[in-house]
Parts: sequence; structure tokens; C-alpha cells
Amino acid sequence: MRKSWNTLSAFLTSYSICSGFNLMLDVASNLDDISKTTFCIPYRPQVEGDDPIEESKRIIPPTFSSQNYDLENGRELRFEAYRVAWRRCLDRMQEIIRDLQRPTVKAVVQEALSSYTNILPGLPHPELPVISLLNPGLGTSFMDNITTELEANNSEVDLPTSVRSLVIHLYPSDLPNLSTGMRVIISGFIEKDEREDVKRKPGTSVASYNILYLAAWYKSWAKFVDDPQPNLVVALHDFEQFDPLVMQDVFHICSTQVPQLPLVFLLSMTSPSSNYLNATYSRSTQSLLRLRTFSAPSGIHILQEIVIKTFFDIDFEPDIMIGPAILEYLQDYFTRYNSSIDAVLALLQLVHLNHFTADPFSVLVHQSLDAGVLSQMQSKPFLEMLKARVALLSDKDDAMDIDDWSSLTTASVLTTIDEARSKLYLRARNIRKAFGVMFRIQTVLESNGHKGIEWSLSTDNSGRVCNVLLDILRGQLYRDVKRLGLIIKKLNYDELRAIVDSLHRYVFTMPVQARSEEQEARGYMAHYVSQLPDGRPVSTPEIAAHFSDWITKYLSDKLLPLDDVDLWDIWYTGMTPFPSELINPSTRASIISGLLRPHEFTEDLEKTAVRERPVPRPLWELPDTSILFKRYLDSGKMINVYDWYESFKSVLDTQRTQLLEAAASNGTPSSPRKRGRKAKIKQTLHEMTEEEEEKWRIEAQARFIRALHELDHLGFIKHTGRKADHILRTVFDVDDEE
Repeated sequence: MRKSWNTLSAFLTSYSICSGFNLMLDVASNLDDISKTTFCIPYRPQVEGDDPIEESKRIIPPTFSSQNYDLENGRELRFEAYRVAWRRCLDRMQEIIRDLQRPTVKAVVQEALSSYTNILPGLPHPELPVISLLNPGLGTSFMDNITTELEANNSEVDLPTSVRSLVIHLYPSDLPNLSTGMRVIISGFIEKDEREDVKRKPGTSVASYNILYLAAWYKSWAKFVDDPQPNLVVALHDFEQFDPLVMQDVFHICSTQVPQLPLVFLLSMTSPSSNYLNATYSRSTQSLLRLRTFSAPSGIHILQEIVIKTFFDIDFEPDIMIGPAILEYLQDYFTRYNSSIDAVLALLQLVHLNHFTADPFSVLVHQSLDAGVLSQMQSKPFLEMLKARVALLSDKDDAMDIDDWSSLTTASVLTTIDEARSKLYLRARNIRKAFGVMFRIQTVLESNGHKGIEWSLSTDNSGRVCNVLLDILRGQLYRDVKRLGLIIKKLNYDELRAIVDSLHRYVFTMPVQARSEEQEARGYMAHYVSQLPDGRPVSTPEIAAHFSDWITKYLSDKLLPLDDVDLWDIWYTGMTPFPSELINPSTRASIISGLLRPHEFTEDLEKTAVRERPVPRPLWELPDTSILFKRYLDSGKMINVYDWYESFKSVLDTQRTQLLEAAASNGTPSSPRKRGRKAKIKQTLHEMTEEEEEKWRIEAQARFIRALHELDHLGFIKHTGRKADHILRTVFDVDDEE
């Protein structure tokens, strides 16, 4: 193997000399590193008069692994930068989610507050109000926002009188049986009583689970709050997991006190259908309820709103821009596996965390570091690698010679970083502007009956906007821009006027920074508005043709790829795939690795070298379950339990001896006295009394049974009826590196 590497090294060296190439790495040393998968050979044409031999002796930039050129406190700095970037992104997404929830939240709150004011007259008996929330795709915050509005008592709901509500939250574990459930409901409301020193007659009190106890308390409390009839709202989270028999009795008991006791049940259901109540509860129970059903917003529309308004809205500028690989995975995961907002937030958080963890240069996302910090000795590898990156920028016509990388000053490098940051953020803003223009043109075209643009040849409208975003990030929207210009040329006066008005409002309502960058566009829009006077139709073909040419050039200039900017990978994820192993790990491999090498999961990785191979621990230092699993791997398909125990106990005996010797030595240097102490310990172990032997035997058996049950719980053991004292293995061919 080494001979083949040396041959390849010699070949590349000679080839670089003959062809005028420069190797960016030390061939003799780096090609022997089998952990590297690629080697960069930058092209540098030979200049006339250059000596090929001298070219091969040029100084080249150093190479470091991502861990070796990190700053001394790089992890802390990058984690702080991650917190700032993710907090901005999370605040923006939570604001979008609240906007999506607001209509449904308002409707649910209105229904809960008016449950005892808008009652259908002529009913044979009072009905217990029950509000069912189906398919809460907006996450756990949806139910929390509803209860927060109810508890705030300052909702925007239009009601004839101000209705106050008291809310308690119940979960499936709170109602294991009827008496406990009623006690929890009653005590939940009574504990919210704001009054002090309430006098109760001890001789006339009823049981704490009796509904009459709650009715008597409510009568007194309603007078204290001075409301006409405050509502008592019971929020049941994960309603499908409640015991139907218990809930059936709870509904029946509570319905006996309506309307004197204005209870309202709020059911949070994960199923997308309202058939659960009909299929689970009897007809007699349902006849006691006045059911109102509300469906939370769901579907791909939610994902599109979050992605567009977070990463493609001109009103917000994220610190980290996601690439097409991340967006495609996000869309696929949302449509196939989990269409919940909580999943979207978790995925985007992992994207941010992975971005700041993988690259040490991500510490430069927000602002460049102080030149004095970078000049310190512990930051030298980081600074040298940064200089090498700046020297290798091939986008500029005046790119410096690769040999001059070491002559770069820290101030010039930081200036280059700031310029690259500004350039990438400017290009990202241009993409958002272009998308906003195209989106408004497409909206006007569709409202007037035009088909508009064929986005990515997709006929599925549900994911059409996400496909548009993918095409924009991949730079595949040139044909759509040209087709958009052809469509605009054929529009009549009203349609063209609607597009111009929409874009005029959009350009003039941009944020200050974006609006200052669009002075030319604002001038053009003002010109086209004046060319299309309101109420006086004019001949539009010439105006439409001129407007079409301008809008085509405008979009083509704005829709430029982000990965053409220098150092783009600091602020843009590009084609970096989503770290799916973080949410879909290999469970089998993780469990077996944890059993074989448990100490590697608990050691402080900060104190160990990156490429240093962990030192194998002796068997007696492992936990009991790992010891038993090691013996498990040494056996055949069928294991004799008694032999398994004997081999396990022999390791425990060694462990006991080693621990006693370690306690006796206590870190003192070796001496005749110490050796005599060890001999005495061994003699003591051999001369244990019968009582001590029995205690040790019972302890070993207990530890064996506990470890055996843990392996059984993990699925490594299969019981057989053929031999009572034997078990079967379920895992084979384990790669034990030790």
C-alpha cells in the first residue's frame, strides 16, 4: 500500500513540474494520509521564462484539518455566534407562526367565551360545550396561544359583555380513574382562587372529588370576581390518549351541573379527522355534548410561508442562508414524514448548529475578529489558513500569486472578509427582491386568468413555490424569466396597469437599505406609472414591450448564484446536505458501540487529541452490562446461562481484587511494604468467611441478573422453550475493534 502511494506521489511531482502545475500540499507527507479523500491541484499556467524546477520549489500554503486550525476558544465563539443567528431566525419564524395561527385562535377563543351566551333555544336539556381542535400542524404553540388568550381576558373577540375565563391544563396521566380525575379537575380550579382567608365550615364540606364541591366554590368565586358568569375551561392535551371510559363518566358528571357550572372542554387532537369522537364514544355520551370542531392550518402552505418569509422576504435578512440541498430535504421531510411546525423548527435549528460546528471560519459570520486576537500565537494556524483562503480566491482578475499568501497582513485579510460578507448579503437581497417581483407578477397574471410561468415543469400546485425557490438557488430560472417577458408583451392595458401598480408599491415600500439600492428601479416604476394614466386607456404594445425588456434585464441581473461570491461557505450552506444522521441515527450501531466502548461516550473529548486512538480498557474496568455483552459475543448461537454467569463472575472477582489493591496502594510508590500489603490482600480474599462469601455471591448474582435484564430489554436475547437453562443470541457478526 505504501509503495503505491509513493509511486503516485512521484508521478504527481513529476507531472506538476512538466506541466507547470503547483501542488497546494506537501506531496511527500500528505499523500500518505489515507483519511483524506481528495487533493487540490490548482491550475497555474506556466509563464514564459519561468523555470519548471524553480516552480516546484515555491512556498505553498500550509494544510490543516478543520480541528487543527481552529481558534483556542473557537468553539465558545462559534456557539455564541450560533445562538445569535438562531435566535434571530427563531424569533422571525415564531412571528410568522403567530400570524398563521391568529385567525383560528380568534375563532376558538370566541367560541369558548360565547359558549353560554349564544345557546340555541328549545333544547330538551342543557348541553356541555366541547371544542375539538383537529390536526394541530402548527405545533404545541397553537394550543398554548389559545389558552393564553383565554387566561389574559383581554381578547379582541367582540362579545356583548366582558366574559372572564379560568383555564386548567390536563394530560392523560392526570386522569387514570374517575375519582382521581374529578379530584384533579376540582382542585385545579380551586387552587386558582385569588381570595385569601376563605372561611369554610368543616362539618358541612363534601368530598374533594364531588362535583357539588366545585359548584359551591364557583358560586362564591363568581360573586368575588364580579362577572356575570365566568367560564371554567378544561384544556385536555393529547385527547386520544385519555381513557374513553373515564372521560365518558367525566362528561356525564359535568353535564349534570350545566348551566349553573359553566364548564367548557377544549380537546387537542392529533388526528386529522373528527371521526374519533363518533367512533370511540357512545351515542348517549355524544348527546350530552355540544361539539364544535376547528381545524388548524396545515399542509405544504405552512412550510412555504415560513421559508419564504424567513429566507426570501425583503423585510428580513437572516445571518445564514440555506441552500438548495437543505431546502429540498426540508420539503421532502415535511411532505413525507412529519408535517408539523415543530419538526420544521427542529430541522432548521440543526442546520444552523451543523453550520457553526463544521467550519471554524463560521466564527466570522457576524463580524470579523479583532486583529490583535488573530495576531496571537494560538491563533496563528487559523490566520495562516485564512490567508491561504484569501490568496486562493480565483474570482478576481487581480488575484495575487499563491506564493504571496504569507505576505498578507491581518488588516487586509479582515478587510477582504468584510467585503465578501457585504457582497454576499447584497446578492442575497437581490435574490429576495427578484423573487418578490416575480411573485407579484405571477399573482396578477393568475388573478386575470393567465397560466403564468411553468415552475420546474411541476403540475403539483402544493409544492410549486418551493420548487421555484429551488430553481432560484440553483440558477435555473433563466428560461422562466424570458417566458415571463414574452407574456408581459401580450397583456392589455388593465393587466399591465395592475402589474405596474403592484411593483410600484413593492419597490417604494422596501426597507430603507433595500430601497436605497433600488433608485434606478424606482425611477423606472415612476416612469411606467406616468405612461399608464389611471382611467385613460392608451395603446400599450410599445409600453408593454419596453417594460418587458426592462423587467427581463432586471431579473437576470438580480438572480445570480450565491456560490460565486468569495468565501460564500461562511454565510451560505450551498449544496451541503442536511445532517440526517442527527435525526435518523443507526440505532443498532450506536447501541453496540456503547456496549463495547462505554468509556468513549463519557470521556472529555476536549482533552483528547482528535486523531488519537482511544486506549482499550481492560475487561474488568467496563460496566457490568458491557462485561456480560463481551462474554455474549464469545459464545455460540445458544448460551448456557450458568456458564455465562461463571465467566461473568470471574471478571467480577478480578475487578474486586484490582479495586482493593488500588485502594491499598493509594498512589504511593512501589516498596517492599506495598508488595507485602498486596500479598496480604490476596490472602484475605482467599480466606473470606462463609458469610462474606455468601454476600459476595449474592451481589454477583444480582449484578448478573440486572445486566441480563438490560440485554434482554435491548433485544439481544431470545428465550427458548427447548432448554430452560439456555438462551439464544439475536446479534451476530459484530465488528469488535478491540
